[in-house]
Amino acid sequence: MFKSRPIHALFRLSGAATTPLREAIREAWKAQVYPLGYVPAHDGMRGLMTLGVVVAHVSHRHVPGAVLYIDLFFVASAYYITGLLLRDIDKHGHIRFREFYARRFARIVPPLLLMLAAYLLFTWLLRPPFLPALERAAIAISYISNYWYVFDPKTIEDIGHTWTLSTEEQFYLLWPLTFALLVKHFGVNWRLVGAICAIAAAIWAWRLSLLLDGAEWRRLYTAFDTRADALMAGCAMAVTLRLVPLGAYPVLDRLLPKLAWPLLVYWVAITFLFWPADGPSMNYYYFGSMVCGVLPGILTLTMLARSHGTICHRVFERPEAVFLGRIFYGIYLWHLPILNFLDSYGMPWFPRLVVGLALSIVAATLSYAYLERHFLRRRSPPQPLASQPPVTVTVPAFVPAPAFSTDLGFSSRTAAQSDPSLMIQARRASP
Repeated sequence: MFKSRPIHALFRLSGAATTPLREAIREAWKAQVYPLGYVPAHDGMRGLMTLGVVVAHVSHRHVPGAVLYIDLFFVASAYYITGLLLRDIDKHGHIRFREFYARRFARIVPPLLLMLAAYLLFTWLLRPPFLPALERAAIAISYISNYWYVFDPKTIEDIGHTWTLSTEEQFYLLWPLTFALLVKHFGVNWRLVGAICAIAAAIWAWRLSLLLDGAEWRRLYTAFDTRADALMAGCAMAVTLRLVPLGAYPVLDRLLPKLAWPLLVYWVAITFLFWPADGPSMNYYYFGSMVCGVLPGILTLTMLARSHGTICHRVFERPEAVFLGRIFYGIYLWHLPILNFLDSYGMPWFPRLVVGLALSIVAATLSYAYLERHFLRRRSPPQPLASQPPVTVTVPAFVPAPAFSTDLGFSSRTAAQSDPSLMIQARRASP
């Protein structure tokens, strides 16, 4: 009996230590109420697409179309952010900038700091030299990775995936004020949608001019000023759904569920079959991003939010997919450093994928349980879905959210040489 007491005490201590983790997992598997309304299928979709990104960072030839997920993540993130701004205008008559930036900080920065701290610790102990890693971490936390990658990609090679975080953070800084000025001038109406679409068209024209002038793919792929047309499309989507309440157009409401099968077939086909295995041509920067990624993404997000019971809902509302969607930001943050660490020990691609994905999910779950959940609780209390206008049903943050901060990037110094749009950050060429 005496010898068993230390064992019992150890069990009690371990149980107390893991209680937040168990509660977090149970919480992630249950439906939650979000301030703008919650669409479980949105979470499930980005959870499964996050898995596609992880696979692409190990061997992009197995999921060549995963590069289009970035466009969808940007759309979803901007959709969510603009929905938050519209909610502020509806409830308070103006945008509460302080509260907005406090929410974004709480959602994005603490998990990033945790990942960077672990990255620096492991580099110091197991993968010197330490000073280059410290420089990479400083670039990442300064949210300038996207432009740094344009001019010096080797400097941030281990955590180059943070370019998407930089792009979204720059969007968070600029868009609330820009949106407030647009609303003040146009109001919340179709002229506002037209103005946002005009900004998107101007960004596309700017990218086209750079392309015709001979700009290299890095300049076109990672920079905020050449990728923000996808973000503007998500903003226009949010305002459009604000102006088109559910039930206002019965024909549209009947049409949306019928798009489920075509959209599901499209995303499967474009992911595995019809996207070039060696990466997209420069046509991606001309029109491929918008036609193949942004517009199908808008249709998919709208269909999932404005209908129910379709094949897409049955796939994306699987509990496993929804759970991955809840912790997708953590998976995004952790997966590339883990994959690169495993690659530095010469692990073959398939075991690296299996072990790296498992470790990423574990790290993301621990981050959610012990860190993110507590910051998320500091947000303003959620309102029941029934009390919100139907048009504000939206996807939680990506960025990831982009968390769609998301949020998810492709970076690699190996695959980038053969596939410039993927930029997968691995040390050896994928098979």
